[in-house]
Amino acid sequence: MKKQIAIMASFMLAFSIVAVVAGPAQHIGTAGWALFSTGMGAGAPAVSITKECPSLRYVGRNAEFTITVSNTGSGDAQNVVVTDMIPNGISYISSDNGGSRQGNNIVWRIGTLPAGKSAVLKSKFACNTIGDFSNTAKVTYCAEDEATCDISVKGIPAILIECVDNPDPIEVGNNVTYTITVTNQGTAVGTNIKLDCTLPAQEEFVSADGPTRGTGSGKSVSFDPLPSLAPKATATFRVTVKGTDVGDVRFRVEMTSDQLTSKVMETESTNIY
Repeated sequence: MKKQIAIMASFMLAFSIVAVVAGPAQHIGTAGWALFSTGMGAGAPAVSITKECPSLRYVGRNAEFTITVSNTGSGDAQNVVVTDMIPNGISYISSDNGGSRQGNNIVWRIGTLPAGKSAVLKSKFACNTIGDFSNTAKVTYCAEDEATCDISVKGIPAILIECVDNPDPIEVGNNVTYTITVTNQGTAVGTNIKLDCTLPAQEEFVSADGPTRGTGSGKSVSFDPLPSLAPKATATFRVTVKGTDVGDVRFRVEMTSDQLTSKVMETESTNIY
């Protein structure tokens, strides 16, 4: 967004007409007042402001905002002040070129901005809250202009899966339990998290339990999808199997969710003797 505001200087001029003829000069009289305008070509500043910010940031990341104030006129702009609003939900970190925080604003007192010159002002913010935010900066001298940029702050789920067997090793005919722990290490809710397990040939299904129903069929064990898992939350699933033959075997778990673009796999080894 970019605007330009020009200041036009005008003045009134009184004048007289004197006729010069042969002989002494004679004063004819005052003709009146005339209006003259300097226009843009006679020392009028034209100040504009633009603002740039990233359109997307994830929670916990910083964002840099850039303001450019330009004087495209033919005269200097005096007493130039730039005020940048700090949006609720985004935390101020720092600003350059003498910018200082004053309440919920950052203020730069530029002073004189010569004709044909620009000032670039930068500020840094911490994105700590999920949401959509609008940020407006304003420049004032003897007129005003403003510019706005929008930033969206989002969270992202980061689902970690771990599988541990107990006990290990086991004798043929004994049971081993695989504990599957699913943790959301991210900053947004994970949804429809589903686990599918595959048993090796030397094991057979005994039981399954967890926050959703588990069902065994042959060498496969499937859990109904977990509707949601909040950031920093953990869900624990268990699968118990019996060893039917000797071997160094691998129990495999596959995880899917609405946010994952491919399956996540985890394996756990068990020694059966």
